[in-house]
Amino acid sequence: MTFNKPFQDSRKRLLKKFCKTTGHLNRWYVVRHILVDHSSKLLYCVMPKCASRQLRNMLFANRTKEEMATRFFKRFSTQEQNTMLATYFKFTFVREPFERLLSAYQDKFVYLRDEDHYYRNVHGRVILKNYRPNASKHSLTQVNDIRFREFMEYLVKRGRYKTTRVMDQHWDNYVNVCGMCEIEYDFIGHYETMEQDLSEFIRAARLSPQNAKRFSGYKHVPSKTKASLVGYYSQIPLKWIDRLRQIYNASFTMFGYRFPGPLKSLYENKAEGAII
Repeated sequence: MTFNKPFQDSRKRLLKKFCKTTGHLNRWYVVRHILVDHSSKLLYCVMPKCASRQLRNMLFANRTKEEMATRFFKRFSTQEQNTMLATYFKFTFVREPFERLLSAYQDKFVYLRDEDHYYRNVHGRVILKNYRPNASKHSLTQVNDIRFREFMEYLVKRGRYKTTRVMDQHWDNYVNVCGMCEIEYDFIGHYETMEQDLSEFIRAARLSPQNAKRFSGYKHVPSKTKASLVGYYSQIPLKWIDRLRQIYNASFTMFGYRFPGPLKSLYENKAEGAII
């Protein structure tokens, strides 16, 4: 069975169309997100909150310590990086922007882990001090109860299309994280069709049967995040959602995600209310 090239070509054409009207980001920032698998000659740009943890586990399954030690693209010289960019198979995965944004909030501010204290200290404290009047001493000390509406207000009022300290990699625009207009990716997968796309990826990258096994066991499970989208976003004004569209316009446009997408019912409810 051959790989569905026309389907991938349509995704890449859409991306190139967008890139004709956009600038380019500092390559140093992009390089930080690329991982190398030399045995398969793969370059994977880690797009947080797009099944990146699962993809990293697949990519480096059963790898030796020596192979793991050379997985960071940023550690190589510019000449070596350019050689790999020209000869290795480059891929990444993306996700519907509103769903990815909610997943980032839950991951960094709801399901708290010790290793994520940076997000609470850098972003959480700013959110509490600016968007929660009379925040308690306990909240300011623990920073363990950031509300979705507060996180959204933070992005709506301080977020930008360009990368800033506010626009962390977990919720930054795709064009900034993986340099979609700087690097010509060979394969762009979608989180929503990941099981099918991984099968296509195996064929497109021409992986050996042994290497293909790492990516062939994934089974799609409906996202709990997707099921709770409307409930979360109904907590914020529609004008904030419109503002998020402006901030994340690149992420919607370059990969064909429609606005308001999964939040369409919120706008329909407003229209019905206006008629009544």
